[in-house]
Amino acid sequence: MSTFVPAPPVRVFNADYSPLDAVHWQDAVGMMLREVALALEPHDPPRVLRSPSTVIEVPKSMLLVRYAAVPYRRTADHASRTEILRRDDHTCQYAGCGARATTIDHVFPRSRGGGNTWTNLVACCAECDHRKADRTPAEAGMRLVREPFRPAAV
Repeated sequence: MSTFVPAPPVRVFNADYSPLDAVHWQDAVGMMLREVALALEPHDPPRVLRSPSTVIEVPKSMLLVRYAAVPYRRTADHASRTEILRRDDHTCQYAGCGARATTIDHVFPRSRGGGNTWTNLVACCAECDHRKADRTPAEAGMRLVREPFRPAAV
């Protein structure tokens, strides 16, 4: 009698075959027993789970029987005011200032096509934001303490 070798996470696909998630093999077996999902791809060699009344092959991937609506996920490069202030430690990013940042500034102005991205937004104080106005830092004669960046944890 062979012993069961724990399986890696099982990939789950929505009913339209779009990738959805990965679940632990025990959750995958439970989904199959509840008839929520069907096995798509077997392991090679097969990983079989045996009980006195049932033999189940743990799948490598599975397909949901019914479509699961996925909530909207914003793009990874979009940044919020709170995230920018946290990234910049609530400190004005313009050289020579160092005041507490209360707002965010678009390095390349929105009126010229600058977006709400990690690399175009910096935290700044109201005075520096007003002084820079609708210009680039170079045009306003202002220098950034550091270039804006996208944190690795996002």
